[in-house]
Amino acid sequence: MREIINKLNPIVIEKADKKFGISRILKKYDGKPVYIKDVDGFEVVGNLCSRETLSKIFNVKKEEFIFFMLDAMEKEKEGKLKINKKLRDKYIVESPEKIKEWPIPTYYEKDAGAYITSGVVVVHDEDYGYNLSIHRILVKDDYLVIRMVEQRHLHFLYTKAIKEKGYLDVAIVIGVHPAVLLAGSTSADITFDELKFAAALLGGEIEVFELDNGLLVPEAEFIIEGKILPEMDDEGPFVDITGTYDIVRKQPIIKIEKLYRKEKPIFHALLPGGIEHKTLMGMPQEPRILKGVRNTVPTVKNVVLTEGGCCWLHAVVQIEKRTEGDGKNAILAAFASHPSLKHVVVVDEDINIFDMNDVEYAIATRVQGDKDIIIIPGAKGSSLDPSSDLKNKLTAKVGIDATMSLVKGREHFERAKIPDE
Repeated sequence: MREIINKLNPIVIEKADKKFGISRILKKYDGKPVYIKDVDGFEVVGNLCSRETLSKIFNVKKEEFIFFMLDAMEKEKEGKLKINKKLRDKYIVESPEKIKEWPIPTYYEKDAGAYITSGVVVVHDEDYGYNLSIHRILVKDDYLVIRMVEQRHLHFLYTKAIKEKGYLDVAIVIGVHPAVLLAGSTSADITFDELKFAAALLGGEIEVFELDNGLLVPEAEFIIEGKILPEMDDEGPFVDITGTYDIVRKQPIIKIEKLYRKEKPIFHALLPGGIEHKTLMGMPQEPRILKGVRNTVPTVKNVVLTEGGCCWLHAVVQIEKRTEGDGKNAILAAFASHPSLKHVVVVDEDINIFDMNDVEYAIATRVQGDKDIIIIPGAKGSSLDPSSDLKNKLTAKVGIDATMSLVKGREHFERAKIPDE
């Protein structure tokens, strides 16, 4: 963790309170790495992951990061877990009640309490292997309450384990390499091993060690070992990716069995609704959208989920248009690939999809509303969209074909250039 922090040259803050103090600082410098020297005697880091910082950490251009992730996904099965028993010697073992002393932030005024937001949840199933995922986790006395979305793999594995043995062994790792964060944020087939995917992102191998419950975990600054139980408790309200509050629900309890921390650990605080939150949710979806569009429009060039669209609800898809209709086919394929997507704009290869002014230019000069805009009413959308029908999770989806008309000819849309000297 220290090596990553030093590489990013963060803004240094001397001291902060864990209740609202950390979040004020992360919000003020949203998108810029921050290192806080002292929060109740612990070090805290935040705003680690943005498109720019991830490109720097992995030494990949931001325009090419989607292909870096695609390549690692294709090599997931080749990822190797290297067991290093000596890693365990780095940790101090603590009793469950000590979690109250950890620098776990309370972020917003209406939050139900202190929340773990950067913890990667590690579980294992005999039939499906390892699963890594990130969930918000509420701290209540000496136990936790985890928000578990019903459609995600963790909920499936949890339900399966409850039927088979009455609990699910779990580890929560906090303060990990961004490769583990990206892996835990990636959606794929349930047989997809996110731990091996993290290894692929790191070049093919990742060091792990075994906890008392038998789970293999990567090196982290803090680790929680426990069991997810069938018992439920209130979880929420809490802020989600749109920066608005989510509702209170009954969610599973995690019984803490053991705590691990390094001698001088650095806690990773992830600001809900901040750029880091959006980046980790959105960037791993971009390769999936690109693959889905490529099945229909083979000349797709790139995809980005925009920060203004919370890196979840808005996408820009870049294609090399060869026939009329390619733009609309790309729209439909993007919606099918990322069901939470609400609005998508398809542009030509001359448009910089990382520059929203350029995307708006394409909409302004290449779109006729009666011909180039598709509206799909009553579609299944994202539960995170506060404007949707929250009861039925229905929304109206809009696709904008902002590509050049081939009938008029590309020369009609040619952008003026000044020759080089």
